[in-house]
Amino acid sequence: METPAPVQPDEKATTLTTLSQLLVSIEESTAVLRESLEKQLSTSSDDRDFSEIAASTLHLQFHADASVALHASKLRVACERLAQVATPPRHLVFEAAGSFYLTAALDITVKSDIATIIHTHSSQSGAEGVPVDVLAQESKLDSDLLARLMRHLAVFGIFQEISLNTFANTAASSTLVNNPEFRAHLDLVMHEGRAAIPFFPEIVSKRYSDAVPPPSAFFLYSNGQLFYDWLHSPSQTDRNANFNIAMRGMAHTEGLAFLPVDYPFHALPAEKVIVDVGGGIGSLPTILLPSLPDHSFIIQDLEPVVNQAIEGASLSLKRWMDQGRIRFLVQDCFTPQPPELDGAVFILKNMIHNYPDSRALAILSNLRKTNPYKLLVIDRLVIPQLKSNNNQSLTVPHGGPGSQRAATFYDLVMASLHGGKNRTLEDWRKLLEQGGFKLEKIYPLRASTGQAVIEASCS
Repeated sequence: METPAPVQPDEKATTLTTLSQLLVSIEESTAVLRESLEKQLSTSSDDRDFSEIAASTLHLQFHADASVALHASKLRVACERLAQVATPPRHLVFEAAGSFYLTAALDITVKSDIATIIHTHSSQSGAEGVPVDVLAQESKLDSDLLARLMRHLAVFGIFQEISLNTFANTAASSTLVNNPEFRAHLDLVMHEGRAAIPFFPEIVSKRYSDAVPPPSAFFLYSNGQLFYDWLHSPSQTDRNANFNIAMRGMAHTEGLAFLPVDYPFHALPAEKVIVDVGGGIGSLPTILLPSLPDHSFIIQDLEPVVNQAIEGASLSLKRWMDQGRIRFLVQDCFTPQPPELDGAVFILKNMIHNYPDSRALAILSNLRKTNPYKLLVIDRLVIPQLKSNNNQSLTVPHGGPGSQRAATFYDLVMASLHGGKNRTLEDWRKLLEQGGFKLEKIYPLRASTGQAVIEASCS
């Protein structure tokens, strides 16, 4: 049996210093959040501004004010680090080893729409919770196993066991109630992600040993198809439909409703058309146009996506299309842009992370030839948790993305599905420079999972 080395005095001193710093940060941020809530309780709902309405719609208590949202991020970072300090090291590793059971439990409850069942029964009965036997009968699942997986989810704040084997929704599980778009987003991550992940170890090895390794783990799963080729194939109609719904859900998950105030789109010249490259079904202009009455958008994507977007356009999209403020255009991002778009504002939203640097540079090089007025990249910014920056990390680097849980896990999603990556600030600066652009400024998105608007100009 191994004999672990005793904890040294200097190690205890470091822990003491860390605890003191964390507690100071927690107390400061908690005070700000408390003051914000007290102010909200004393303010009339009739006096709400754009940010307050967006926060209310998304059920976010701390994000109407960007400075308060920053403290919410700082608080989470500090609490995560505090949990690491207080947890036995072996337990941290052991719990990580079993984290896939959390995904499996969530997948079952999402597909069975357990949150909506709880909401419906609670509303009808007036009771706070619903017995698991009722949930099991409604969802046609085993009651014992359902209770156990919901109990595991409750540890993470998803559902609450209010009495033995009786469950209620929490703020987290309530986001799933009557919300097919969010459930589709989760299903995309859990279905396609879990399909690829068994092949991930092979990719990690082949990227080292093979001169020309397969592009992604998903490529191995799909017998040689790239993700989007597979998605648009005739046999994957259902998964393609889920993907399009998921993209609308992602807009809410990432808090894109705050985009009009998190980045100064109103300062862009109205005569400069805004081109949403790979814009899918038009979720971005749907968010921005209500606050940009004089601007217009071109949404570019592949022909199957454009056809689906036009056929399924919402009433507001159809109205803007009739007004000439939105135009869909079939365009492959790896081919040169039409000459009439020279000098336009180009947006790459959640797109570059799909590709390795070589492919990403091909996209940027095509855009650079148009001499864009501005290039806006809306994507995740990974902030490595460096030992030398431990104290600084409490301040949330760049004033934006705090917790790196979603940013780093989504980095692995991009690697396994596409062979792409989420990038650090230095990665973005280098990639943009190689593509002929200069990184100008970072605008963090206050309610996202680590996203920012990365503003660049032609170098």
